[in-house]
Amino acid sequence: MAREPEQIELSPQEIESLHERIKNFTVTKEDMVIFGKALDFFAWMQIKLQKCQLTINKLKRIIFGTTEKSSHSRYSKNRKAPNQSAIHPAVSETPCTTSEEVQPDDAKNERAQIETPPLAKPKGHGRIAAHKYHPDETISIQHASLKPGDACPMECDGKLYRISEKPGGIIRIKGQSCAHVVRYEFEKLRCALCGAVFKADPPPNFPPKKYDEHFRANLVIQKYFMASPFYRQEQYQKLFKVPLPDSTQWDLVESVADCAHPVFNVLERMSANATHVNHDDTKVKILEVMRANKLNPDKKRKGMFTTCIFAQSNDYKICLYYSGVKHGGENLSALLEKRDEDLPPIIQMCDALSANVPSALKTILCHCLVHGRRKFTDIEPFFPMECQHVIDQLALVYKHDAEAKEKNMTQDERLAHHQTYSAPVMEELKAWMQAQFDDRKVEPNSALGSAIRYMQNHWLELTKFLSVSGAHLDNNLVERSLKLAIRTRKNAMFHKSVHGAFVASLFLSLIATCDLAGKHPVHYLITLQEHKSDVFQHPDLWLPWNYESTLMSLRKQAA
Repeated sequence: MAREPEQIELSPQEIESLHERIKNFTVTKEDMVIFGKALDFFAWMQIKLQKCQLTINKLKRIIFGTTEKSSHSRYSKNRKAPNQSAIHPAVSETPCTTSEEVQPDDAKNERAQIETPPLAKPKGHGRIAAHKYHPDETISIQHASLKPGDACPMECDGKLYRISEKPGGIIRIKGQSCAHVVRYEFEKLRCALCGAVFKADPPPNFPPKKYDEHFRANLVIQKYFMASPFYRQEQYQKLFKVPLPDSTQWDLVESVADCAHPVFNVLERMSANATHVNHDDTKVKILEVMRANKLNPDKKRKGMFTTCIFAQSNDYKICLYYSGVKHGGENLSALLEKRDEDLPPIIQMCDALSANVPSALKTILCHCLVHGRRKFTDIEPFFPMECQHVIDQLALVYKHDAEAKEKNMTQDERLAHHQTYSAPVMEELKAWMQAQFDDRKVEPNSALGSAIRYMQNHWLELTKFLSVSGAHLDNNLVERSLKLAIRTRKNAMFHKSVHGAFVASLFLSLIATCDLAGKHPVHYLITLQEHKSDVFQHPDLWLPWNYESTLMSLRKQAA
């Protein structure tokens, strides 16, 4: 049974009536249809469990789309913590129950009406301002009858002057095809006597290349950000009568990569000398590697991975991608070999897999707190009291971290804030987890015992934010950045060669870094192509956050 079964919609009264007919053996034909639907659902669920090896909790997530967020957390943003936890957030006489559980329903409803604030409009609600757009063309409109220096029409003996601020702008958006194709038709003249042919000269603004830099940059964005494969772009462009084979698209994209490669090397050196680095892996398919695996069946490692490395250096944020047979730890080791020897060890954030740890280089290793929390959210339906206590305690830690961000604390101030408020919470949680084993409340080999042992085994790395200034709580920065590579994998399915995977990683790195810097990736790629020789000579002047100032200095020199 492949298709999803039809949903059964019955009211409580109809269900009660069906029970009565079953007891009295008076079922109808309509009842038999309902029984058939129920049987279809049972068979479908059984097949899904056998094929996917899912637990009931994970199957519920697939069907209903639930998330890891706890809607009934005591310390969620929209609810206040109990008074006793407000005095000391780590101390609670009944950690697995809330004060609401001992109150009557009327009292809970009355308190909810008093404490629940009105919902505010989400940030960014409303119309988008004109200055938020990046115009491809700007048209300045002058006043029809007045100019600076004229007398005021109000007859006040004053003179008009141009307002120094930017004038009010109105946005109008025009539609266009995927490419703006221009056809130049050159007039030809033939002599009637001698037969000589005279062809018109090209105009002064005649472009030397068939495909300009803007079109090449758009191809890059369509392929590596929108994740549209070349063959799909070919079919799309045919709709607009633009014949562009996928092989031609690859040649154009590869030419852009040749211009941007020196910048990627600079970003690697900056990332190696950063203060923080986060990384994680996701799977990828490379046909060249897969063919090599088939020819060499004894090869030990046959997997392929895309590693995302997020580095923070002062005010600069860099996102790098690598696709190949190396794990995250190996890619990080190769990157950190470029690190200056006089710098202190870098703060590394990753999950607890051994493949993520560099073998030869020393780092300050931190593990993702969300991975530890996820061990409990996965089994919360089976151990609701215990898991909710852990989730609530970790929610307090994130609450304190949010307070540090809201107050714009420095890294040292944030560390002191966590040591004051989050350290008691984590110590209480550590003691509570050990008590579950000492008091024989939890079987060590159970699902809950495994979740607790994961936290205990990696406790030092999970709590580095309490001892290391600037250490992150989790690896969510990289988890979000990996979605860019995952989107490409789901749409384009695979890379044909190792070189193609490298080009994809190069463009993903530049696009993601431009996004982090708040810069226009298309404009950036156009600039790299237009100033290719300058980029090769001084690539450090053409990074996403300083290329605009370099452009301005070049224009001043030219003027």
